[in-house]
Amino acid sequence: MWRAALVAIGIAGSSAWGSPIYGDPPGWCTNHSDMWTARVVTNDPLVGTNPERDTFYGFHRNPGYDDWYGYFYGDFRGRAGDASGWVNLLHEDYPTHYHWNFADAGWAVHGHVKQYIAYYNWTFGGECGLGRFRGMSPPPYMADQYGYPVVDIYVDAVPPQPPRPHVSRVTADSVTFTWDPVVDVGDGAGIDYFVAGMDHYSSWLTINGGSSRLQLLSTAEPRTITQTGMSPVDTACVHVQAFDRVQNATAEQVACSRALATPPMPRWSDLAPRVAANPGMVGLVGLDSWFWLDPAPRPLTIHELDRGTDYAITASPLSAAWDFGDGAAMSLEGPDGYGRSYPLRSPVTHVYEAHNQAGYLVLASVRYEVTWSAEIGGQRVGPYPMGTFTQTAIPLRYAVEQAQPELLHIS
Repeated sequence: MWRAALVAIGIAGSSAWGSPIYGDPPGWCTNHSDMWTARVVTNDPLVGTNPERDTFYGFHRNPGYDDWYGYFYGDFRGRAGDASGWVNLLHEDYPTHYHWNFADAGWAVHGHVKQYIAYYNWTFGGECGLGRFRGMSPPPYMADQYGYPVVDIYVDAVPPQPPRPHVSRVTADSVTFTWDPVVDVGDGAGIDYFVAGMDHYSSWLTINGGSSRLQLLSTAEPRTITQTGMSPVDTACVHVQAFDRVQNATAEQVACSRALATPPMPRWSDLAPRVAANPGMVGLVGLDSWFWLDPAPRPLTIHELDRGTDYAITASPLSAAWDFGDGAAMSLEGPDGYGRSYPLRSPVTHVYEAHNQAGYLVLASVRYEVTWSAEIGGQRVGPYPMGTFTQTAIPLRYAVEQAQPELLHIS
């Protein structure tokens, strides 16, 4: 849809007239001219408004002038041979009101043109003291009071740069999108280049290819927009359009994403420690035996690639449970539950009350908490809980003997 605005601007300035860049009409007379300069801003390169009528008829409803003339400078492109110059627009038979615009001649305006409007008038020719009817020495053309262009026409028919929406955050049940700001792209070239400027963005969400526009909003700046309550099979898409001040709009720019599904649980075979003890080979009845897990449990992260997403899955030890093989057991939270290797004193100790040459089977298991995170668009999101699991340690067959007295010295 073409948009246009006509703005009348009150005259102010010196008696100097004409355009220092483009030149001036070939003649002028201000005795009976009280037209204002005007500014037309549109996205219609054919300029479907009638600026000369809007400016002149605003003051003279029935002017009764004979010939209308125009003088054009700037970036317009029409039929072969068209060029800036003094153009006879039409002949008006009073009181019929005619009009003229660029569309009538099939011209397209690009960026900016200046349009001088003048009138060949036999009635006021003598009052101006110049020329006569159909005379050109010089003709009594009437421009605006100070010789400024009656109409400045600015056309921007080019939409802004297309925005590029992207995923800024993904969770197990939501997706968040945003986009970077863009600038408007103008029309025309050189000194006639004109850019209307950015106006607003229109953005909304769709779910699973549906037609409903969710969270539809117009904003002056980019925004973040989040779809929550998603399942792993849902797909959310953000749609963004950029509009300039004359409402040129980009095509819909779309980015889509699913919520992150929980990745499959890895096999944690590398986490299995072995049970170690001191005394090392044989324990003694009635004396403390120290136990620990070797190596000591620690957090471990495994990376997996699932459906193009890099997942980081981390198992962190929480506690350990011990079974000493003689009916006794214990559980400890945190690092104390994993014992400490000799020569440090271990928090995990046990006193055996009877010997066992075949050995007691000492068992231990470690409970781990598992979380996952994912990398989306260069940003790591998470962690999110994934549950717990228990890893069994490699058991120890621990022989225990009765301590025997030994005579070391007889005096």
